[in-house]
Amino acid sequence: MDFNQLQTFLRVSEYGSFTKAGEQSFISGTAVMKQINRLEAELNLKLFVRTATGVQLTPQGKKFQPYVQQLLDLLNTAIEETRRVRSDDKQLILLGTSLLHPADAFMSLWKELAPKMPKFQIRLVQLQEDLNSRNREYAMLGRSSDLIVGTFDSTTLKQSFSAIQLGAYHFGIAVRSDNPLAQLDEITYSDLAHRKVLMVSTGISEKNDLVRSEMLAAEPSIQPIDTSGRYDINTFNETVEENIAMISLTPWKRIHPNLVTVPLKTSVTVPYGLLSTKFPGKKTADFLHEFTKLVPTETQSHS
Repeated sequence: MDFNQLQTFLRVSEYGSFTKAGEQSFISGTAVMKQINRLEAELNLKLFVRTATGVQLTPQGKKFQPYVQQLLDLLNTAIEETRRVRSDDKQLILLGTSLLHPADAFMSLWKELAPKMPKFQIRLVQLQEDLNSRNREYAMLGRSSDLIVGTFDSTTLKQSFSAIQLGAYHFGIAVRSDNPLAQLDEITYSDLAHRKVLMVSTGISEKNDLVRSEMLAAEPSIQPIDTSGRYDINTFNETVEENIAMISLTPWKRIHPNLVTVPLKTSVTVPYGLLSTKFPGKKTADFLHEFTKLVPTETQSHS
C-alpha cells in the first residue's frame, strides 16, 4: 500500500468511476482499476462494488474512507510542519523545474519580491515525469512540487490547474542545423509545404490546436506528426534523427545543440506562468495570495 493508492481510492470514492478518477490523475481508467485491485488485495478488503454504470463503496469501503482522508491530511500537515522547521520557520515552496519547464522567468521576478514576502522560501526541485500521463510533468504538480512555471491555456486549466500569467511564449520551428529551413529568418506555412511537422496531438493544448488548424488551412500538404503527449527530450532527439521540422516555443531554443529554432509567422502565442493545482493546500494558497498582490499590474490571473 502506498500514498498514490490511497489518493486514488479517495478519487474513485468521489467520482464513482475509474475513468473519471483517472482523468483527475492523468492516467487511464485501467491504471486506476489496477491500483484499486492491488490495494484491495494487500488489505484483504472489498472496497468497491463494480457495476455497469460505475463503482460504489462497499460497507467496508465506507468505513475505510474517513480514516484514509484523516491519514492523508495528517501526512500533509506533518510534511508542511517539518519543512517549516528545516527552513527556520519559513514556509517552503517547492518550485519544479526542468529543461522543458525552466523557472528562470519566475526566479528573476522572485529576486525582487522575496524581501516583500519574508515568510516564504523557494526551493527548486527537479521535475519528474509521470509516463502514464499525456501531460507528463504536469501530472506531478502537487505531488513532487507545489508550483511549476509552464504553458497553459483553457484546455490546460480545465484539467485541474490554476495559473497566474507571467508572459507569453512565441511559436517557432525547430530543425536540424543542416536543414535548409535553418537558414531562414522567419518561417511561413508555405515554407513547410509537403514537409512533416512534429507537434503535440489535438486536445492537449488549445494554442497548439489553433496553430495546427491555421497551418493546415494555409498549406494542406503539411503532414502533422503527433507526439504521444507533451514534449520530452526524446521529441527533440526524434527531430534531429528524422531531420524533420518541429513546432517549438521560446524557452526551448537551446535544449538540443543540433537544433536551430526559427520564428514561425503566426499571431498565436502561448501564455506561460505560475501553475498550481486547483486545490493547492493552505501553504501554497497563502503564497499565491501574497504573490498576486505584489506582481506587476500587467500580469493577469487565471483560474
